[in-house]
Amino acid sequence: MDLKHHRDRGFTLVELMVVMAIISLLMSILLPALGKAREQARRTVCLANLRSIGQGVHIYANNYQGALVPGDSSVPWDVWARVTEGPRCGVDMDYRQVNLGHLIATNILPVPDDDDNVLFCPSMRSPSGGDAADGFRQTWHSRGAEASITYMYNNSLDGFGPHVIEAENAVLAHKNKINYLLSDGSVDTFNVEKLVYQPGYDPEMPDEVCRRNGVCFPAVMIHRWLERGQIDVGQAAQFLADPAGWMLAHAGPTTGQTVSVANVANRVLAADVVGVWGGTGSRPIAPPPG
Repeated sequence: MDLKHHRDRGFTLVELMVVMAIISLLMSILLPALGKAREQARRTVCLANLRSIGQGVHIYANNYQGALVPGDSSVPWDVWARVTEGPRCGVDMDYRQVNLGHLIATNILPVPDDDDNVLFCPSMRSPSGGDAADGFRQTWHSRGAEASITYMYNNSLDGFGPHVIEAENAVLAHKNKINYLLSDGSVDTFNVEKLVYQPGYDPEMPDEVCRRNGVCFPAVMIHRWLERGQIDVGQAAQFLADPAGWMLAHAGPTTGQTVSVANVANRVLAADVVGVWGGTGSRPIAPPPG
C-alpha cells in the first residue's frame, strides 16, 4: 500500500481565510443578540430591585404611622449626605442618612456590600472605573462625603428647595429605557427616544442634553414625565434656558412636612434614571434680593 497518497493535507491559506471570515460573520451576528439578551436580563433584575425598594418604603410607612420616606436631600440619588431639604436644613449640618438612605439606617434594606444589591441598578457604570460597592462603603457613615445609589428618589413629594443638580456624569442606566416604581409598589418601563430639546440642535437623548448643558433635569420634572408617559420638551426647554429661575419659580416652601404614602397615590417614587455612580452634586440658588 502506497502511504504517500494518505498523508494528511494541511489547510491552504484561502481555506483559513474563508473559515476566519465565517467566524467573524457569526460573531457579528451573535454578539449584538447576546448583548441585548444580557441587557434584558439586567433590566429584569432592575425591575425586581425597584419592587424591593417599594416594599421597603411600605414597611417604613408601617413602622412610622404611614409616613413616606422623607426627601431631605437635594440630590435625589444621595442616601448619605447633609440635609438640604426640610426643617432641619442649615441647623445641624452633620452628615446623616437622607432620602432612601432611611431604609438602610432603619435596617429595612441591607447596607450595600457588593454591586449585587437592590440599591444598585445592574446596568450602572462607575465614572471612575472603580467598584461602586467599595466606594459606597468608604462614604456611608463618613463625615465628609456623600454616598449615592443609582436609583433616583422622588424627593419632591414633601417639598423641595431651589437646587440645581450638576450633570457631570449623567448617563441613562439602560440607554433608551427608564424603569420606575409607583407608590402602590408596582413597576413599569418608560421608552425614551431622541427629541429636539433646544432650537438649533439635533434630536438628543435626555442624558446627552443634560451633559451638554451641565445640569440635570430636576427630579420633580422627570418623575412627572414618567407619570404622564411623555417628555414635555417645552418644559425642558424652559428649564434649560434658565435652570436657576425655573427652580426658584417652581420650588415650594421647603417645610419638610410628613407626607403619608396613602396621599401620593399614582405618583412615581423612584426610577433608574442615572446609570453612573457618584460624580454629581448640587448647587443651591439664592433668591433674588428684595
